[in-house]
Amino acid sequence: MNNNTVSNPKVEVPQTVSMNDQDYLNDLLECLKNMVNNYSYALNEMSNHELYDKIKPIFDKTSQLQRLFFDYAFQRGWYELEKAEATKITQAYQKFNGKVNEMV
Repeated sequence: MNNNTVSNPKVEVPQTVSMNDQDYLNDLLECLKNMVNNYSYALNEMSNHELYDKIKPIFDKTSQLQRLFFDYAFQRGWYELEKAEATKITQAYQKFNGKVNEMV
């Protein structure tokens, strides 16, 4: 791990032609991310309040599951995050704040 990343020790998995635990988890995460995105689009377009009220809890649960599995993968060292420099955070905040002020 270098100073620019945040990660955990990697749990090694067998590298074979068959899927391993990391492959299954990555596949599941990709599926859950797509489901969250699709539910989000659907909820944003729904005009029927009853249907919205039925779908929203499914969206929430799917989003929670996606986060749970991501956390699990991160703990096992299968995801590495890049640390953001303070100046980049400040720049992004100022850019976002500028866009918000333009809308007001």
